[in-house]
Amino acid sequence: MINLKINEDVLKKTVQRCRERNIIIPTFAQLKDPIKIPEKIKSKLKNVGLWDVNPLNLFRITWKNNPKEKDGDGLFNGVNYIEMPSELTGVKAKIFALVGKWFPTGAHKVGAAFGCLVPRLVTGQFDPTTQKAVWPSTGNYCRGGAFDCALLACDAIAILPEEMSKERFDWLKEIGTSEIFATPGCESNVKEIYDKCWELRKERGDKIVIFNQFDEFGNAVWHYEITGSAIEEVFNQLKIKNEKLKIAIYVSATGSAGTIGAGDYLKKKFPNMKIAAAEALQCPTLYLNGFGGHRIEGIGDKHVPWIHNVRNTDIVIAID
Repeated sequence: MINLKINEDVLKKTVQRCRERNIIIPTFAQLKDPIKIPEKIKSKLKNVGLWDVNPLNLFRITWKNNPKEKDGDGLFNGVNYIEMPSELTGVKAKIFALVGKWFPTGAHKVGAAFGCLVPRLVTGQFDPTTQKAVWPSTGNYCRGGAFDCALLACDAIAILPEEMSKERFDWLKEIGTSEIFATPGCESNVKEIYDKCWELRKERGDKIVIFNQFDEFGNAVWHYEITGSAIEEVFNQLKIKNEKLKIAIYVSATGSAGTIGAGDYLKKKFPNMKIAAAEALQCPTLYLNGFGGHRIEGIGDKHVPWIHNVRNTDIVIAID
C-alpha cells in the first residue's frame, strides 16, 4: 500500500521549504468539509484566484469550490454537480455528474496529484530542495503535479503522449515545468510513458522521484475519501426531496483507476449498487481484451492499472 516510513533528515528540509513558501498542507478532513478550514485561511482565499500559483489554493483541492468566476465569493459551497435531463439521456433514471471545472488547474486530477505527493512529503520520501518530481500522464495529472511543484518551488518533469492537445503542452510550459517529454502515440500509448520513466530512473537514479498515478495508492485513496464522500453528500441532498431515490450505479472511466476508486467508498455505504468502468470502444481493454488508439483524452490507456480494484467492478461499458 502506501509506504509511510519516515526519513527525518529529508523531512526537516521539506518542513523548512514549506515555511519559506508559507505552505500549509490541508487535511483530507478539510478537503471533504471546508467548514473545518481555519477562518484565517478562508479570509485570505477571498483575494486569491482559483488558478493562482498560491499555496493557499491547496485548500481548494475540493469538489466544493464557489469561485468568483461564477459569481461566487471565492470560498466554498456545496458539491458542484449537474443533472443530465431525460430529454438528453433518453432514460427515466436520474443521472448526476460531478463537475471538476472548479478545481485549481480546471481539472480534478490536481486531487490525484495531491494524493500521490503528500504521503511522500510528510514522510520525507521526496526532497523538494534537491529532487525533481516526475509526473507520467496523458495530460491533466501532470498538469496537477506541475501546479503542486510550482507551489513548492521544486522542479517538475511531465511525460505525456505527443498527440495530446496543444493546450496541455502550452499550459505546462506556462506554469514553468522544467522538462516536458512527448512520448510516441496517443491516449492509449501509456506503455511508452512507462518506458520513459524507466529510462529516466536508470539515467538519474535518486535525483528524481516518479509519482506514477497508475500504481500510487494515494491516487485511489484521495478519490475514495474526497470524491466518494462528495457523491454521497449529493445523493443525501437529493433524497431529502425524494425518499424513494436509490443509487443504482456509479460510472467512471478507467483511466488511472483513481476516480473509479470512489466506487469502493460508495459500495460500502450502498451495498446494492453497481460500479461500471467506462472505456473507449476503440480501446476496449477490459471489455474485449482489445487495444487501439482513440481521442477521448483521459479515459482509457490500453492497460489495467495496478490500483484498479477490478474485483469490485460489476460492469464494463465501451463508449464510441
